[in-house]
Amino acid sequence: MHHLFLYLFDGLGARDIPAFGYDRATVPSLSKMMEEGMTYTGLYSVSPWTVPSVTSILTSLYPSAHGVQRAGDRLPASARTLAEVMKENGYATALFSAHPLIGALSGLDQGFDWIEEIPGPFGPAPPSGPGETSATLNRRILAWLDQRTSSAPTFIVALSGDPLEPFGAPEPEGRRYLEKGEYEWYSGVRRKLLQARPGNLGLATPGDLRRLKVDPDRFARAAHGVRDGAILHNDRQLGSLKEELQPRGYWKNALFVATSTHGEDLGERGLFGHGASLYDQALRIPLVMSFPPLVAAPRQMRKTCDSVDLLPTLLSMMGLPIPEGVQGIERNVEPTPETLRLYTRAAYAEMLPAGALPTGRASMIAEQGAKLIVYGEPPQGLEGPEMEFFRGNDPAGWEKRNLVASVPNLAAKNREILEGWRQVKGKLQLVPDDKAVPPDPRLKEILRSLGYLQGMEPARSKKP
Repeated sequence: MHHLFLYLFDGLGARDIPAFGYDRATVPSLSKMMEEGMTYTGLYSVSPWTVPSVTSILTSLYPSAHGVQRAGDRLPASARTLAEVMKENGYATALFSAHPLIGALSGLDQGFDWIEEIPGPFGPAPPSGPGETSATLNRRILAWLDQRTSSAPTFIVALSGDPLEPFGAPEPEGRRYLEKGEYEWYSGVRRKLLQARPGNLGLATPGDLRRLKVDPDRFARAAHGVRDGAILHNDRQLGSLKEELQPRGYWKNALFVATSTHGEDLGERGLFGHGASLYDQALRIPLVMSFPPLVAAPRQMRKTCDSVDLLPTLLSMMGLPIPEGVQGIERNVEPTPETLRLYTRAAYAEMLPAGALPTGRASMIAEQGAKLIVYGEPPQGLEGPEMEFFRGNDPAGWEKRNLVASVPNLAAKNREILEGWRQVKGKLQLVPDDKAVPPDPRLKEILRSLGYLQGMEPARSKKP
């Protein structure tokens, strides 16, 4: 039996890496994995923020089907998670999470024998400087592996928060892409933003930047530089983990999977942060698999898919049974005739306010060469149409122009497919818990530190 490692970058978008056209070498270790293993180039996250995204990965259910959509929601015990399936098949299971809502607070501890929370950028008090969650992840993962006495195979989920650090990563990567003066300017703006409205869910809003008299283009360029340094730091820690796993005998005997939770908006259409967009920069994510026994040469899977497909794909590749009721399909290296027939299925995503932030409501369908977004309500402060339709053959470029009026029949057809999906897959599939789990005393403060309990208005200073 082979080991299974699932490594999640929290906030790494496909557009942040060279293989998808980015002009900075942000992920040399991940790029090396791509040169040796299986890369999925058409993967979409089902949600633009972390908790529903990870829940969908672990259950193969869309957010409206598993019900974990708002900050503080819990996964019902009736869910059958990937960790539970692995445990039932003789695996020792462990979760190492840098996000406080990925674990017991959201019921995502189901099936894990061992859980460790890694201090990250989302602690109860806003951080005042760089963090290094991925380095801490490595130490904790290796310590757990080294103390094991059982010969049972392992299933490890690791979630790193480096790409979401508000002040970047430690040296030398932290300032790799930004001069000292610009780095300090950006850090100062971020501190003022946190003072005005505590919470790290989003970097800023256009109104925030206007109040601070900050040039949004300059802020976006600086944010890119800070994030790219954090991504590079995270990637180098991924490479370090691989180097440590090899002499321990884990790497060559494991299916190692690297993917992400969602992407990040950095000024596009006036949006900063995540949770308020279904555009590609917020949803399109990388997926790379290293599994020498099955993938002996580099390969690419170019079909459009979404993150609910990950659970059945991994179980199929591991030769393990796929639970009934999953909403994803197998996307493995050697598809069967039945799964191949379904490979043209579109990708779907949903967006709901994570908490008090009015980030809007929308749903999306995407397939090769076409994408439709239907809005229930736009994010606060931004005006937009009811629908946006994009085509890959648009001379203006992908997601540059809304083509609903140009191809109304095609847009209407995609909307009909999206509505059909919402009727079939967009309803709660799980039996709620008989008794409500008492809220953890930490929950309210954690939600406040994340920004889920605050609205969009800046905090008013207290009178002396």
